[in-house]
Amino acid sequence: MGVHTILFPWLIIGVLEQSPSRLGLAQMALLLPNLLFILPGGVVSDGRHRGTWLSLLYALYILPVGLLSVAVATDQLSFSMMLLFAISFGTISAFVQPARESLLGYADQTLMHQAVAKVVAVQFVAQGVGFFFAGQIEDVGVLPLLALQVCMFAFSAWCIRQCHPLIKSNQGISTEPTSEPRNPLAELRKGFNLFSENRALLHLIFLVFATGFLAFGVYLVGMPLIAKQGYGGGAQLYAGLQITFTLGIVSANLGVMKRAKMFKRPGRLMIISFLWRGSLVGIVAFLPSLWVLFPVVYVWGFFSGLSMTLGRTILHNQVPHALRSRAASVYQLSLFGGAPLGAWASGMAIQTVGLSTTFITIASLTLIVSLVAALRSPLWSLATEEATH
Repeated sequence: MGVHTILFPWLIIGVLEQSPSRLGLAQMALLLPNLLFILPGGVVSDGRHRGTWLSLLYALYILPVGLLSVAVATDQLSFSMMLLFAISFGTISAFVQPARESLLGYADQTLMHQAVAKVVAVQFVAQGVGFFFAGQIEDVGVLPLLALQVCMFAFSAWCIRQCHPLIKSNQGISTEPTSEPRNPLAELRKGFNLFSENRALLHLIFLVFATGFLAFGVYLVGMPLIAKQGYGGGAQLYAGLQITFTLGIVSANLGVMKRAKMFKRPGRLMIISFLWRGSLVGIVAFLPSLWVLFPVVYVWGFFSGLSMTLGRTILHNQVPHALRSRAASVYQLSLFGGAPLGAWASGMAIQTVGLSTTFITIASLTLIVSLVAALRSPLWSLATEEATH
């Protein structure tokens, strides 16, 4: 996924030399399938054996990556091909995310913050390695990187199957999933009811949607354009910024892993981290020197990593295990529902009013959302069980 994060936008703006608005459109195409399929993905996942289902999904990633490899090898790469790749890749991701997230339900609830932090740290360390390899695109070319992706997806599918095997009963029949008749619409409604009946969870997904629209949207489109247009750099500079951002994420989660207990006010800390990210976007808007830019991006990553862990921990600690895939799908829908809209809006805004004005506008909107959340949201006063005793 680290290779994908660098390679996908760079093929559009660095190889095909498309406009900022087209980059925003392509990122929207990549994320839009989440709006359509992530909720059904959560329902489907809750009725299947996680290891078998995830293994199949990871193997399916090979198809769009293989298609893109053929297009590059035959010199048929085009913007239309990139859109087709984005839609297929994003559709598979919509089913992967709730199934993978639900595996956290096997962790001890009192140590959920440590489990989430470990997952995030390992995930982004691996992505950082991917960023490094993808940053060499101008030296090694596109095809070797796509071949690396194919190998890693195949290896991941095998690993998931090995570490989460299908357990057979004495009669040779799988004990999971259950064979009871299912009503997908009723199951989906039950997942939504978790949020409608809990105001803190409802406000959590509002804040996550704002994160997707403002922070995630500008990051997906703005950062590669900052590297290319703002500083006149290439894929190596963009990869360097991604690695720095990732180091911030990992640092935050290493800190969380060392805590014996969860933060007493996780919702309040999540709102504060959202405010800080908006402030940092405002600093980036002025295109500071690289000596300032890299530390700012590191701190941006730190607060992003902290917010990821806080949001997912709050979610997992307040939903029953049997509904975790559905709850995770609603949570991810909020994030990736806002992100494609934010990516498209950022691309259009950057092309219309420029990089700096767009970044300042997003920073201002983040400040407004943070103040409203601090004054009106139950997240501000949400406390862990330890804090209430």
